[in-house]
Amino acid sequence: MAWSLFRRKKPSRYMVFASDEAMQAWEGRLREAGLTYVGTHEQGANTYVVLRGDDPERAKAYLRAEPITREFYYVVVETPDGVWGADHLTLYLENLRPWQRDAGSATCSGVIEALINGTVNLEAAAQGIQDNFLVEVACGGCARTWIDGVGYQRVTAVRCPACAAVNRVDSSRFIVTRH
Repeated sequence: MAWSLFRRKKPSRYMVFASDEAMQAWEGRLREAGLTYVGTHEQGANTYVVLRGDDPERAKAYLRAEPITREFYYVVVETPDGVWGADHLTLYLENLRPWQRDAGSATCSGVIEALINGTVNLEAAAQGIQDNFLVEVACGGCARTWIDGVGYQRVTAVRCPACAAVNRVDSSRFIVTRH
């Protein structure tokens, strides 16, 4: 079997593909999602594949569709609205955006429809490891749903990707207990 190296930026930054067809298929999925490859780097035992895109919704869809089967392997997408990532367990938002901490700027109240990724991000947020966990939100303005990060046990501002309304979302009903 032939292995292909995909090189960008610096020669030391590469990804390995089993064939040219596999590399071309991956590049095609990136194009379809409106993403570009920025680079690959290692930090300790962790490997990060860094992508960039203008549309957070397409970035999240790409991350949810691309299977990650290895531990300590992360795919992150830099978007104008935050850095979204995925590993073998979950989709995640690296950090809440500064404007999200000011729920007073909200123009309507959104509703949390579902918890995303089970309790992985919720438990990390409750322990203070992450500043957010992912939920599906329904916009109080247009009723569209989307995935966004919210703070644990607090009111967070989130922006609807359809109508751009800033929604006030209360996550106080999510409680992690220790036994």
